Amino acid sequence: MKKILILVLVAAIFGGCATSTKSTALGGAIGAGTGAVLGGIADPGKNGEYRTRNVIVGTALGGMAGMMAGSIIHENTQEKMQEAYVAGKRSAPMSGTMPALQKPKVEARWVESQIVGNRYIEGHFEYVIIEPTKWEESE
Repeated sequence: MKKILILVLVAAIFGGCATSTKSTALGGAIGAGTGAVLGGIADPGKNGEYRTRNVIVGTALGGMAGMMAGSIIHENTQEKMQEAYVAGKRSAPMSGTMPALQKPKVEARWVESQIVGNRYIEGHFEYVIIEPTKWEESE
């Protein structure tokens, strides 16, 4: 039981939540694991007759609570990310239009047919960038 709890906690720490489904599922798994442990700790009754029932009920309730928590946390995270994006977009300098890029200068060179070792290389063009692209100066 302790191994399962440790595995669930490791998954929670290192598992990235990219979508709402993953967040809800991860929350449900953590909640179910925690509920199972707590159900196992709860009063088992005489001779442990209620232990299985307690574990099942704890797993079900913990899983539902975890799914709700995972979903809510995901929604809050998405809202904060959207707010940060909008704030960053507002704070970006607005200079009007973006300057154009100049085309790079490219030179075509003919390479004669040749034999290299046991290979025959047919004549072909090689294109070499002489000057890379750069921003056009504002006038």
